[in-house]
Amino acid sequence: MLEAFISFICCFLLALVGFYIIKKITNYDEHLTLKVFIALSINSILIVTIHYMDYNELSVLLNFIINTITYKIIFKSNIEQAVIETAILTILVIVADIIDMFIQITFIPGDLLQNNIYIYCLGNILVCLIAFLLINIKPLCKKLNKVYTILSSKNLKLNIIFIFLIMIAISGIGYNFIINYKYNTRFFSDMLIMSSLIVISIVFVRKSDSYNKLSNEYDVLLSNVQTFEEWIEKEQFTRHEYKNQLAVLYALSSEKKVKEKIEEIINQNLKIEKEVIYELKNIPKGGIKGILYYKVIIAQKNKIKISIDVSIKEKGILKHLSPKKINEVSKIIGIYFDNAIEASRESKKKQILLEVYELKDKLNIIISNTFNKKSIIINNGQQGLSSKGIGRGNGLYFANKLLKDNHDWLSEKHEIIDNYYIETLTIKKSTSKK
Repeated sequence: MLEAFISFICCFLLALVGFYIIKKITNYDEHLTLKVFIALSINSILIVTIHYMDYNELSVLLNFIINTITYKIIFKSNIEQAVIETAILTILVIVADIIDMFIQITFIPGDLLQNNIYIYCLGNILVCLIAFLLINIKPLCKKLNKVYTILSSKNLKLNIIFIFLIMIAISGIGYNFIINYKYNTRFFSDMLIMSSLIVISIVFVRKSDSYNKLSNEYDVLLSNVQTFEEWIEKEQFTRHEYKNQLAVLYALSSEKKVKEKIEEIINQNLKIEKEVIYELKNIPKGGIKGILYYKVIIAQKNKIKISIDVSIKEKGILKHLSPKKINEVSKIIGIYFDNAIEASRESKKKQILLEVYELKDKLNIIISNTFNKKSIIINNGQQGLSSKGIGRGNGLYFANKLLKDNHDWLSEKHEIIDNYYIETLTIKKSTSKK
């Protein structure tokens, strides 16, 4: 009876520290109330019961599930957030447990480590203390807060699957730690596997952060391009009126120098209008037209020659795309155009060709660019490979992820023809509006 009571107290202390840690990493405004104490008490009873029934690898995973449900109820978060919160808590507690294990194995005789309730109690208190001290290290707390923000912001399904796989692996390794509890080959091999899992988790979080940053950048850009579309069209009308007034002045003036200057201004404006605004006029407003305007202007600022050829139906495929699909297409186009601008800027010819045309039930958006032949050309959606060189293909890697998420109506092809690197984005006609 005493052993069960001590086990309950240890589990309750750990659950209480867990409550504090999750508050710190999520900034939840939840206080220790009677309801919280009851939830933590039930959590502790369940975990102690599992421990005494038949403790094995499955028990560690069950503990994770119980903690997830408990903290979901306490903090009123959704199930995805609760899984992420509990996963971060579990990894932090494992780190504390490893530190405690090194201390115990080093300073406590081996015959006292196993099946001694007082050593068990002391170990749990030490784990709680170490975890509490770790979360109060400000740089670490900020890092964990950032990890939580990254994992709970986008790609939740993928993140949850990854977390469950990591937790399953950790459950097996954690169980080995508990039943081993001494320095031997198994201990160090388990440590190596555990360290590898932590490294994999860090790499995964960093990749997710990179993806989220790029995605957020395009979200911000796309939220403004529709306003940009309106501005371009108004500017086009203003320029037209302005040129009409210049034409009137041209007719009234008899000064040769004045006429030459007016001709120069009119021709410059007409060049921009014919090559960009006129060719893009048939693309429906809503985001794609805006991103093309924006990227073409950036290319021109980089002194890159732009050739545009658009041949689409007035009520074609683009007109029937849902806002969500337009958003995805705009992101991919933005990434392709960014890569084309950077690659062609480093080439001698400095040229980009944009073609948009419909063929049967498909719409093709083709971006072709010149490139420096010394650059790495091959890219199969792998991170770090592109026409811009080694380690510069992150954009295409993320574009490939977007394509995989929308493979039923979007596809991509890249090739090299006559010294041009060509990206072709194909949009298939679909009756779905999702």
